[in-house]
Amino acid sequence: MSRSGGRRSRRRKPLRFVSIVGVLICLASVSGIGTVTLAKYINGNQSGWLQIMPEKFYFASNILEEPKNTEAVAHQLYDWNPAQPYLFFMDIRNRKDDLRVTPGDIIYNVSVESDELTGMTSAVDGSSPVSGGYVITGGNPQVQKLAITVPAGQSDGNASAKLVVTVKAKPQGGIGYTRTLKGTFQLNKGEEDCKAQLETHNAYIDLLVGVDRGQTVTVTWPSCLAPDNTNPWMNGVQGSSRELTLRDEESCRLRFLSPVRSEQEIPSA
Repeated sequence: MSRSGGRRSRRRKPLRFVSIVGVLICLASVSGIGTVTLAKYINGNQSGWLQIMPEKFYFASNILEEPKNTEAVAHQLYDWNPAQPYLFFMDIRNRKDDLRVTPGDIIYNVSVESDELTGMTSAVDGSSPVSGGYVITGGNPQVQKLAITVPAGQSDGNASAKLVVTVKAKPQGGIGYTRTLKGTFQLNKGEEDCKAQLETHNAYIDLLVGVDRGQTVTVTWPSCLAPDNTNPWMNGVQGSSRELTLRDEESCRLRFLSPVRSEQEIPSA
């Protein structure tokens, strides 16, 4: 993948994203153009029982987002074999950060829909949902691992297939308000040809981007990160995005100066 000594790995990396300070880096490649996107709430007490108000209700994911007016670009998943079970993961959180945490329990349901695939199932931290849905305990920051399984025996007629994951959450014991998160995923039979790897350090973050074939990659980052302009790939950058033109089997290292993060906010590749 890299001319700078990077070692190619054949292991499946089903989701091309990494999370930086709670902000998603989503790496997608369509028609030779890659994109890297470094892409509420406290309780009240009424009548003696907990009621979580909409503006004080934290429920989030590292991949899923609240639905917009237009359909989001599909997250690209690779190494899909219709004859074998296929598994991918995402985080479910009850917090915005360590100081802003939903104080009460949250109950949520997961649905997976597709016009091309059948029999999909979900599990959280290895367990099926209890009666009424999954529960994430409030009061302290919690991160649960939601797994989606596409069973073996799917139709082998297409090189790819799409599915939509929808999560609907509400305060357990509360009334009225719900929050919906959604994500579209495209399963591809081939291997990904554009990869990203994250390295975290005390005062900065390095993002390694590499391609198997020449293409243009757009990197976008949040305002809390400051690009290192001494990096030749970031020299003269203005704003919060940068287009990189990479040749066949070329890679680059981008550096961002970052604020101090808590241990739970350290991203993982």
